[in-house]
Amino acid sequence: MRNVSVWSNHIVVAEAILFVLLASPVAEQMPETDPAVATAIKQDLESVAGPGSVEVDRANGKLFSIRIAVPTLSSDFCNPIYDRELKLFRLFPELNFDFYLRLRNIEENKP
Repeated sequence: MRNVSVWSNHIVVAEAILFVLLASPVAEQMPETDPAVATAIKQDLESVAGPGSVEVDRANGKLFSIRIAVPTLSSDFCNPIYDRELKLFRLFPELNFDFYLRLRNIEENKP
């Protein structure tokens, strides 16, 4: 159970950081090249999907293109990711998110 508690703490911290970054008035004025918001989104989703599985591009000031590589399309694995995506839509309705889910290539998992 301890691992679940530690995992939950990481998610709460990532969520808090993301909320502060995106809710601040500075987020509206950030140049498109500023990676702070995209990095926060990436870290937040990787806390659910796993490290190295998420790519985030900021297409313009309010549009984020997010690609998530998953090892399986099973509902057990994908439902928490989908829940996280919905949470982003609800928390930040003024932003636009395009989510793309793809199967991770087996070759990507080899060292």
